[in-house]
Amino acid sequence: MVTTNVRTQSPGSITSACPLNELSIIDAEGKTLTVADGEGKVYASLPVKPVVNLVVAGALGKHTVRLLNKKGIITNTLQFDVDATTKIDDGGRYKEMFDLFYTSMQTDTGSVVWNGSRYRYFVPWGLDHCHTMKGLKYFYGFGEEFVDLMREAQRDDGMIWSFVEHMPMDYFRTRDAKTGYTQKVGDKYFVRQPTENHPEYIFVKTIYQCWKASGNDLWMQKNLEAASRALDYCMKDPARWSKRYGLLKRVYTIDSWDFQVEDEYLPDLGITNTMIIDPEKSKFGVFFGDNTAYVEACNQLAEMYARVGLSNEATKFRKRADEINTRLNALSWNGKFYTHFIDEDSTVKRNLGVDEKSQLAQSNAYSINLGIGHDKSKAIIESYLALQKHLPLGSPGEWYAIYPPFERGFERHGAKWQYMNGGVGGHVAGELARGAFENGYEKYGIDILERMFELGKKYNNKIYFSYTGSILPPPPAPTFTPIDLTKQANMDLLITGGKNSKPWMNSKRDGDDLRNMPVGEQLFSNIKFNVLDPSKNDRKAVVAVSNQKGFSSQVEIQVNKKAGAVYMLHTSSKPGSENVSGIVSILYDDNSKVTRYMMMDKHLAYWWFSQLKTDHSGIAWYGSNEVSKGVGISWCAIDNPHPEKTISKIILHSAADETIYVVLGISLSDQKHDVPVDPVSFGGPDNWAAATNMAALIVGLAGIGDSPESEKYEQPTVSPRWSETKADTLNVTIRYAASKGYVSYVYINQSDQNQMQLRTTGSGKKMKYHMLLPDNKKAKALTVNGESQSFTTTSIEQSHYVDFTIDMKGASNIVIKY
Repeated sequence: MVTTNVRTQSPGSITSACPLNELSIIDAEGKTLTVADGEGKVYASLPVKPVVNLVVAGALGKHTVRLLNKKGIITNTLQFDVDATTKIDDGGRYKEMFDLFYTSMQTDTGSVVWNGSRYRYFVPWGLDHCHTMKGLKYFYGFGEEFVDLMREAQRDDGMIWSFVEHMPMDYFRTRDAKTGYTQKVGDKYFVRQPTENHPEYIFVKTIYQCWKASGNDLWMQKNLEAASRALDYCMKDPARWSKRYGLLKRVYTIDSWDFQVEDEYLPDLGITNTMIIDPEKSKFGVFFGDNTAYVEACNQLAEMYARVGLSNEATKFRKRADEINTRLNALSWNGKFYTHFIDEDSTVKRNLGVDEKSQLAQSNAYSINLGIGHDKSKAIIESYLALQKHLPLGSPGEWYAIYPPFERGFERHGAKWQYMNGGVGGHVAGELARGAFENGYEKYGIDILERMFELGKKYNNKIYFSYTGSILPPPPAPTFTPIDLTKQANMDLLITGGKNSKPWMNSKRDGDDLRNMPVGEQLFSNIKFNVLDPSKNDRKAVVAVSNQKGFSSQVEIQVNKKAGAVYMLHTSSKPGSENVSGIVSILYDDNSKVTRYMMMDKHLAYWWFSQLKTDHSGIAWYGSNEVSKGVGISWCAIDNPHPEKTISKIILHSAADETIYVVLGISLSDQKHDVPVDPVSFGGPDNWAAATNMAALIVGLAGIGDSPESEKYEQPTVSPRWSETKADTLNVTIRYAASKGYVSYVYINQSDQNQMQLRTTGSGKKMKYHMLLPDNKKAKALTVNGESQSFTTTSIEQSHYVDFTIDMKGASNIVIKY
C-alpha cells in the first residue's frame, strides 16, 4: 500500500516509511482518506482519487490510514510503521562529512557492572562522557545510565567522582590513601582526580542533555537534589572555591586538564605531585573555563527546577549564575578573550617561558556556546581568526588547546606542540565551529568543518582528539661516514668460515648463513654502511663478541671523529632471559663514556624471520638462504648525547650469557637521528572530538536545535545555513535516540529563481524557523503550503535571517523568495 515515490501498492499492504516519504495509494474505495500519526493525530485528510498521494509526517510509530464512505463510516483501515534515524544527505560532500564524523564517534563506548546493575557509557569519565554525548545522543539513547551511576555513588558532601574503575586501581589507591579521592563504593572503585574542579558542573550539564533528548521529566526531577548538592559542593570545599575572588578555583593546570604545572611552587605531597593537591600547601587560582561552564550549569539547573514548578530554587541558581558571571568578567575578561589562569596569591611569579596573559586557551571556544553573549563570542572568534593568519609552521589549524604553548613546566605530560601543551584540538574545532554558526560567522563555521573533514580524510579517515601543533621542515639529509671494521672483523658471512674466521653464527647447518647479503658500500634504509667482502679480507666480514669459547667478549674500534648519531648494522643469536643481545660503549677523548644495551626487539631483531620497526630501529636488509626463506639484518640509531666531543673508540661488549652479538657495519652521522613528527598527537578520546564536530554539523550547519522551553524537539528551532555552501539540495533528519523526538526537512536552494524551498515535519507542536538568506539578499515573500505567511528579519554581523513560527500539522511546504 505504501511506497516511496512509487505508485504500486494497493489497500491492504502494510510496510514502513520515513518522514517526508511521498507515498501513493491506488485502488482506494470511498470518499475520504485520513492519516493519523504515531500519537493518533490526524495530519492528512484527502479526497479519494484513483491515486491518492500523501507525504508522511508527524509523530513516529504506527501510522493509520482510514478510508471513509460518504456517510463518514470507516470502510477500511491500513497501518504502516514510521521511523527516523539521524542523517544528512546531499548525495555528495556533506554526506561524506557526516559519515566520517559518525564513524569517528564509534569508539570507547562500553559499560560497567556496579552492585549487580549494568551502566552503559560513552566514555567512563564524566567529562568525556558529557562531551561525546553532544554527538552521540543522536544515535544512542543510554546517556542517562552514567548519570544514574554517578548520582547513586555521589559522595555525602555532594562531590562527584571523575571516573569509575576501568583500569588497575593500585596506583590510585596508593596515591589517594590519605585524601579519600579514591574510594570503593559498593563493589567498584571511584576516583576523583584531585586537581579537577569540573565533575560537578559536568554532572549537571549531562543531566540537562539527557533530559532535553528524552523529555523525561520524572527522571530529570529525580536528579535535581543530587545536582543541587553537587553545585553547592563547589562553593564549600576549600580546594574548590576561592574566598578571595568568589569564584571556582583549582591548581594551575592547562585548561581543564588533570595535571598541574611542575615548578618551584609545587609542594612535595606524595607520589605524582602534579596530580595531587593540598588545600593549604598547594597554590590555587581561577581558571575561567570552570566558571563559564559552572554559570551555564546553574542556569540549566534553574531551567529544570522551573520546569517542575520549584521557582524558589530556580531563582536561587539564576542569581548565583549572574553573580559569578559578573565577578568572572571583572577578573578574567581581557577584552579579546578570557585570561587562562589568575593566581590567588599575587606574590606568585611563575617562570614558564611564555607570556601567560597572551595565551588563548581552548575553553574560550567552549565558552562561546555557554551563553556568554554575542559581544564576547565575537571577540573570541575574532581572536581565533587573527591566530589563523599567523599559524606556526606545519600547523593544521588555529584550534589550539593553548597558544602559545608553555616552554617549560609540563614536560612530564608531553612535549611542546603535543596534546594539551600546544596541540591542535579536533574537539576545539567543533566547539568553535558551532559558536561561529550562532554568531554570524557562518562562513568561518563551514570553513572549520571543511578543514576538519580534510584532516579526517588525510589521516586514516578519522577525526582525532589532538594534532601536532607545529611541524618544522625536515633537516637536510645527513652525511654518513662508515667506520672501517677490517681489522676487527672475525666472522664470515658463510657457514664455511675460514682458517682465521668463525663460521656465520657458529652454525652447523649447511647453507644457513648470509650468503646473499650485499657487500661493499650499501644504502640500507637511507643509511650508508660499508659491509666487508669476506673474499677480500681473509673470510672476515663481521665483528662478533660473545662469552662462548673462541670468541672475544670485547672488541675496540678506533674512531677519532665527532658525530651526531652512531648507526649500527647488527643482529644476534637468541638472547637470554634479560633480552640483552650486546652492549655498545662510546668512549670520548676525555675518557668519559656512555653505554647502551642492545635489546632484542627494540634495537635489533633475531636474524631469522626478522621483524622490527621503531623510531630508532628497523630492518635494513631482508633476504633468504638455502635453509630459510627469511633472514634479515637490523639497523639501529644511537643518538650521541655529546656531539661536541670527539669519539675516540666504540667498544662492543658481549652480553653476560652466551649470546653472539654481531656487527656488520657502523656509520657515523653528522646529525642526530631525525624522527619525522607524527602529525597526529595523543590525549583524550577521539570520539569526543568527532562528537563536537558532529554537533557543529547538526546544530550549526543543518541548524536543528531545541529552544529553552522545548525538550525532545517539541518546539524545535530550524536554522538551515546551507545557503553558504555549494550544496543546493539536502535531505536532513535529526533525531534524539532517547526519544521519538525528531525533525526532518528537505532543503532546496533555487538560486536561479531567487528562492529557497523547505519541506519540513517533526514530532513537535511548533517549529521556530530562523532561515539564513544568501549573501546580500533580502526576503521578499514567504508562503507556507501556498499561503502567505508573516515573517520578520533579523541580522547578526553581516548575516540576515528570516524568522517565523508555524504550528506542526503534517508536512509544511515553505517557499522564501528573495
